Amino acid sequence: MLGKAFGEQTGRALGAGKLRESDELRPVWTVDEVRTFHEHVAGDRLYPLWRLLLTTGLRRGELCGLRWRDLEPDLATLTVRRQRVVEDPASRVREKPPKSHNGVRSLVLDPTTLAVLTGIRPRAKKALVSGYMFTGRQGQPMRPDNVTHRFNQLAVVAGVRPLGPHQIRHVVASNLLDLGYGIAEVAERLGHAPATLMRYYSRVNAGRRRQAADDIAGPITPDLGAAVGVLNAA
Repeated sequence: MLGKAFGEQTGRALGAGKLRESDELRPVWTVDEVRTFHEHVAGDRLYPLWRLLLTTGLRRGELCGLRWRDLEPDLATLTVRRQRVVEDPASRVREKPPKSHNGVRSLVLDPTTLAVLTGIRPRAKKALVSGYMFTGRQGQPMRPDNVTHRFNQLAVVAGVRPLGPHQIRHVVASNLLDLGYGIAEVAERLGHAPATLMRYYSRVNAGRRRQAADDIAGPITPDLGAAVGVLNAA
């Protein structure tokens, strides 16, 4: 609030970062909501962008900063090198490097996502060298705030919670961890340091908690029936 007031009065940014919500206050989609949204946006003009968001957890600024030269179809990889950021108080958009040194990364794409992107890839050499991957209807590069606005519009129509695109990063992180991928692997995909991933992006679901309880008890009481008999005898 102080930063906003300072900016309105002076036209300069105070440089204070926004406070992070706690894990308890940060809502995240369920897998069913992700699936519902994906099915709903299949016919949207920006479907390739939404597909890429749901499968990679890219930040909205990173999505907007992608250029066609970042895609390597033969290797099925996409390199994140830049982001487009909305700057207060004038709401100007500036292109800059990723959020941290971990943000510069190469992502392996699944076959379907790769096919979706190569299907809209321009043939002209000039566009491949300098063109942005995702643009507005007038051909201008996407604004991150417009991506959020459109995402929430589509979410409402799809019947899922309009929580914004950033929460997809939490969905991706938690699901990959639940599938057994290591912290370093998930952090690399999201462009974070492992410590940051564990602090802000990981959640433990009820199923995994139950599995952990059973797995740790298994070696101690391999014969459940015998263990129950001992307790009844006592």
